[in-house]
Amino acid sequence: MSKCLKYKGFLGSVEVCLEEGVVYGKIECINDLITYEATNLAELRKEFESSVDDYLETCELLGKQPDKTMSGTFNVRVGNELHKKVFLKARENGKSLNEYICELLERGIGEIQQVHVIHKNLKSTPITRDFDMAFDIANTWDMNTKSTFINHTFEEH
Repeated sequence: MSKCLKYKGFLGSVEVCLEEGVVYGKIECINDLITYEATNLAELRKEFESSVDDYLETCELLGKQPDKTMSGTFNVRVGNELHKKVFLKARENGKSLNEYICELLERGIGEIQQVHVIHKNLKSTPITRDFDMAFDIANTWDMNTKSTFINHTFEEH
């Protein structure tokens, strides 16, 4: 179930105030603060759509671009130990901290597809098949870990 409204490419939040018996929200990801409220969800949707239409008309009258693009920068507080672990993992993978974090975020939202590589020069053993199956089941494919494990464990042809 989605907790946001969508209309003409805009997203709107949905909040509830039990004390006042209203639902309300704001248009997300824009420079301006545009809010709306109603006493029920059907009316809230109408108010949201009306707010978006009004916002677009106002932007057109003022000759300005309506929606704000994200800056591409945000801060995340992770603590000293996690920061160090992520930094070391990035370095281990030959990436900058920024590249590594971007890759993890893309993987987390499904933007990066997992790639399975077959090593043709390795002897096939029950252990390698079990190892591949364990990675597939766990859905955690780390090529550096697998290559290191295989290179140190099995003979190459």
